[in-house]
Amino acid sequence: MRAPDSSRLSAEIWRVLYDFVLVQHERHLAAAAEAGVSPGDLKTLVRLVPGEPQPMRALADQLHCDASTVTWIVDRLEKRGLVERRPVPTDRRVKAVVLSEAGERVRTELLTRINQPPAALAALSERDLVALREVAWKLR
Repeated sequence: MRAPDSSRLSAEIWRVLYDFVLVQHERHLAAAAEAGVSPGDLKTLVRLVPGEPQPMRALADQLHCDASTVTWIVDRLEKRGLVERRPVPTDRRVKAVVLSEAGERVRTELLTRINQPPAALAALSERDLVALREVAWKLR
């Protein structure tokens, strides 16, 4: 049997990795649902850094969406007491978003859940994990 060429091998690896990522994405969605937040809320909460107000426009850029979508998400999070809007001291026309104490707690809980390694990794040997780590850093 002949070894597959590099492009076929790359395609096979990508399919397997993508399937793995999709399964993990489902875990993240389940964590969000259990916390009572939408996938968009989850993305927003994990991008906000505790104690660092983020201008709405910058948040929209990070989330790759328009300002009206961020306004809608922030409205929902603010209603739940997870974020607060604050004026930016240098330009009071600009609003910044900051996590509330409750938002910081929910964010921490979500990050703890989504950063928990999948069971499939725990099943690998230490040798395989070391090799995977090396390859993962190269891919990054």
